Amino acid sequence: MRAMRFVSTIAVAVVALMGLGGLGCARPAPGSAKTSDELLTQLQADRAQIDEASSTMMKRIDMFNTSRKPGERTLQFSEIFTQDLNPEQRDVLDALVKEEKDISYRSLLQSIITDRDTIREMQAKLMHLEQTLPDQFVVAKRGDKHHDLAMAYLTGEAHVDEAKAKDLLKQVDQSDELLAGNQVWFFYDPQKDTFRTYVTAGDAGQTPVAMRRAKTRELVKARDGYKKERDEAKVQVVSLQQDNSQLAEQRAELENDLITRENSVFYHADSDRSLREQGVLSPVLRRLQDVKGVSYDQSLDLRAGSRIDLRPQSYGLDEIRGVRLLPSIYQEGRDFTVEIDEDHGGARVVILDPEVFRGKAILVAVKG
Repeated sequence: MRAMRFVSTIAVAVVALMGLGGLGCARPAPGSAKTSDELLTQLQADRAQIDEASSTMMKRIDMFNTSRKPGERTLQFSEIFTQDLNPEQRDVLDALVKEEKDISYRSLLQSIITDRDTIREMQAKLMHLEQTLPDQFVVAKRGDKHHDLAMAYLTGEAHVDEAKAKDLLKQVDQSDELLAGNQVWFFYDPQKDTFRTYVTAGDAGQTPVAMRRAKTRELVKARDGYKKERDEAKVQVVSLQQDNSQLAEQRAELENDLITRENSVFYHADSDRSLREQGVLSPVLRRLQDVKGVSYDQSLDLRAGSRIDLRPQSYGLDEIRGVRLLPSIYQEGRDFTVEIDEDHGGARVVILDPEVFRGKAILVAVKG
């Protein structure tokens, strides 16, 4: 088992900054007074600070790019943190500051430089904390499965028997789709009998969370495409300036759609039998088996409602006897509850904790 360090799941460019190319095992510092739980809490707070600083920096980059005329040099967040840059690329910010004649935009560029340096300092602090944790990682190869890697860690590095390993894996989320280069992290505490596993971007350049939010990224790309079309129209045909208002309306619609998606839970509901026949659920234990072909084509805006209503006729059933929500990381009674009509003519999933479900995709299995 290859060894690991604990990292945050922040923006891809900032993850790249960490320089996690080598493999290693982090060990507690001699004489350290903090427990692992305290260190994890501190790491969470530090990651939040880095996320906030990254968000501020991206907003400033967007302001600068918006001020550019067609053909002028713009900035990308990722290029500022990429490690393998030539000298000219590394000095892109300094060069832009020297070339910029507008005092306000020169000041904006200098603020971006300050943001960059601040993030690097915070990242160095984060890396120091990570070295005190016992978490380990392996680098995913093409075709690797989260479940298989976690099982290999538990039965190998952690010296857990196969039956116990299977029981531990039932308690954690393994729904992430791995990309070659992702770092898959593990830690088993035999004294507390607890196991954690998670996935970060690594050399893949994007996290599994980013993969699940592909639709959101497509909306952002479409929004930026409208902006580019608007700018080209200004240069090529002055008479088309009236189209700007229409493009602005389309952009506003896209931005509203993006906000709605970020505050919605996406779901696919079907009968238990149909899901087994499709291979989505295993035929015996009725657990998630293969969700690659599932299209989460329905959604609930959690700002406006908290119920997913179900009717048996929609799934080829005469009545509803039971409802399950998958993956099983969501706990009934804490995160959601299921209500079934007395005559079994309908049912509903009631979201109790909206924060848990924002931007997530779930499967609803209906039993007749």
